Amino acid sequence: MSASTRLRAARLTAGIRQQDLAVRAKTSQPDVSTIESGARIPIVETLERLPLQTGHRIISVPGVGPDAVDTADRIAGAVCDQSRDAALRALLDYSDRLAAVTGTNRVVLTVSEPPPTGSRAWDAALASVSEFWLNKGKLLKPDWLKDPKRFLASPESPHLGNYDLEPDRANVPLEFLRRNVLLEQAALASV
Repeated sequence: MSASTRLRAARLTAGIRQQDLAVRAKTSQPDVSTIESGARIPIVETLERLPLQTGHRIISVPGVGPDAVDTADRIAGAVCDQSRDAALRALLDYSDRLAAVTGTNRVVLTVSEPPPTGSRAWDAALASVSEFWLNKGKLLKPDWLKDPKRFLASPESPHLGNYDLEPDRANVPLEFLRRNVLLEQAALASV
């Protein structure tokens, strides 16, 4: 994941505007903007200082694959492009990675709160798949999974097209049903 994506996610999670972050970090709003857009790669000192002002810290962990923030970023791009297939592929890649790792590595992939994707259905699906794999490993769950914005008011399948069949609720994991996300467990197996 790029520093720009990580910084933007930390700032949005903290509910801080670019201008406020700039003041706290003793820099300018255009400086924060160019870093978040990826137009400028910050020096290490700046990369450490900016997230600290959002209540976050940059840490080094083993390269375990796409995390929730990476996945939200990919889904957001797919939502912008109106590509359900690309959004589903991003979710499945994330699910595959969660399935492949265990323990602390699985927690690391889910710990940082992802920014909104632009779709409540995909936000709920991302939370559902995170909770599904954390429950499989009987692992601690991050607080962002409790956010009411990551639950749908009525049942929905975010990836279905006009000609797809409605998922069988008997095959939808509890973590998805609780959020009204209709995605069968078999769909979590990469294709």
